[in-house]
Amino acid sequence: MSIEPTVHLGDRLAQQYGIRVLNLPGLQRLELRRVAEAVADLATLMGGPRRFKSELRWVVVSRVPLTTRFAAMALPVVDVVYFERASWDRPQELKWETVHELAHVWDIRRLFRLSRGLKQVIRSRYGGFAWQLPIPLKYEPGKQWLKGREPPLNSLEDWADSVATYVYHEYAESLSLSQHGPRLISPARWDYVGRQMQVKLPYPASWVARFTEAG
Repeated sequence: MSIEPTVHLGDRLAQQYGIRVLNLPGLQRLELRRVAEAVADLATLMGGPRRFKSELRWVVVSRVPLTTRFAAMALPVVDVVYFERASWDRPQELKWETVHELAHVWDIRRLFRLSRGLKQVIRSRYGGFAWQLPIPLKYEPGKQWLKGREPPLNSLEDWADSVATYVYHEYAESLSLSQHGPRLISPARWDYVGRQMQVKLPYPASWVARFTEAG
C-alpha cells in the first residue's frame, strides 16, 4: 500500500480540515499521517470536515525541537505545538495526544465555554492555591473520578482528556497503570462530550461498575 507523500498530506489537511502544518519537513511522513488520522477521527465524530473547520477554524500545527516535560501543548495564537517528548514512536498515543490538544483548541475557539460547561455538569471545583499554570488552584474533579487515577490539573485538562477518551475509548481502557491508565471517564463526562458531537456513542457497559464503585 502506497503512503501519501508528506507535502500532499499537508495540502489535504489544509484543504479538507483547515490544518496548517508549519515546518512541514520537520514532521516525518508517518508522524504526519498519524496526526492526519487523529484529525479525521475527531472530525468524523464531530459531524465531518465542514463542522470541524467551522468549530476550530484554521488550526496551526508545528513541531519544536525542545525537550520539555510536555509532549504537546495548545495555546492561543500558536495552537498545537509538539515537543520532543511527543509519542512519535507510539502511533496510538500520538493520536491520543493530537485529539487532546485539538480539544483544547476547540475550547479556546469557544472562549472556554466547553470546559466551563463540563465543570458545571460534573460539579467539579477549585480549592486552595497550588504552584501550577495556567490556573494556580488545586482542581477537585467532582464525584465519579476513577479511583486510583491521577486527577487533571484543571477543568481545561478535564475537558480535553474527556474528548480524547470519547474518541479513543478502547485505547483508554487498554492502558495499564504504568501507562497512566486506564483513562476511563464517568458517564456524566461521556454524556457531556457526546452532546457536543454529531455521532453519539454508547457509554461502554463495562465501565459502569467502575464508577458505581467510585460513588
